[in-house]
Amino acid sequence: MENLIPIFYACDDNFVKYTLVSMKSIMENASKDYKYIIYILNTSIENNTKENVLKMKNEYFDIEFIDCSSYIDSIKDNIPLRDYYSKTTYFRLFIAEMFPNIDKAIYIDSDTIVLGDVSKLYNHDLKDNLVGACNEQAMVQNDVYGTYVEKCIGLDRYNYFNAGMLLINCKLFREEKILTQFFEKLSVYNFVVTQDEDYLNLICYNRVLWIDNSWNVEVFGDIKYSDDEINMIHYIMWAKPWHFTNVRLENHFWKYAKLTHYYQDIIDTLNNYPEEKRESDLLACEALEKLAIKETYREDNYLNRVANSNKIIQRKKFSRDYE
Repeated sequence: MENLIPIFYACDDNFVKYTLVSMKSIMENASKDYKYIIYILNTSIENNTKENVLKMKNEYFDIEFIDCSSYIDSIKDNIPLRDYYSKTTYFRLFIAEMFPNIDKAIYIDSDTIVLGDVSKLYNHDLKDNLVGACNEQAMVQNDVYGTYVEKCIGLDRYNYFNAGMLLINCKLFREEKILTQFFEKLSVYNFVVTQDEDYLNLICYNRVLWIDNSWNVEVFGDIKYSDDEINMIHYIMWAKPWHFTNVRLENHFWKYAKLTHYYQDIIDTLNNYPEEKRESDLLACEALEKLAIKETYREDNYLNRVANSNKIIQRKKFSRDYE
């Protein structure tokens, strides 16, 4: 259908309530000049949960739950990662292949609130770029992560995007076999810091349409936008309003949470979240930094492997030339 905008989320049964809040924010702020369809990629969401979500449908928004299990089964021989079912973050890589009739799509993480008109995001012209995205502020503002990107992956920290909001050129993803490229890299090196985000940045490097960072304002470090300038808030890492109080920009989350079926459930989650879990979440952020440092200075990190491999290729070429 003309003027139909496809929007994708990926979540499990435990996270769907937060997906619902993000969806509600999109629906409240989207232009009425378009129709939208929201696809929720999953492998295990209860039927009663689906029924509650589907009640949100209206004349502008359709909603579909897409079980990825059969698709994963069809490609499992090509997947080096055995716990794929539990890694919903990887589902964004399936979109182009699972939906061959879609040439461009929006993917959004569930820990977000969209304050802008999502049709304006969709209407960016991707041209020959593989994705449209925003700079990853963790890499720009934290030297540990920035150094990791440059010394482990071999990318410029200022040209590294956050994959929590992507405008995906599905047509080119299929033509250039991006999913196959991902599988190939996954079998060669296991990125453990930001996982599929690292692979996507490697594959899409220099093929990115840089979208104004107001479309992915991460609750991290310095926030350089005023409330009225923000198009999307991204509650990354530990900054989850349903686990912590006094999270920056949390008022926007609660505004839309109140409009959903799960508002009281989310309040209860916050009130009953154990203090030791909060401490554990903060320690996990510290552990992630330590992991980034460890990966940066591994002798066999990705960048070093590539450099050594190139040296071997050059030596072999030199030997052939002088045989």
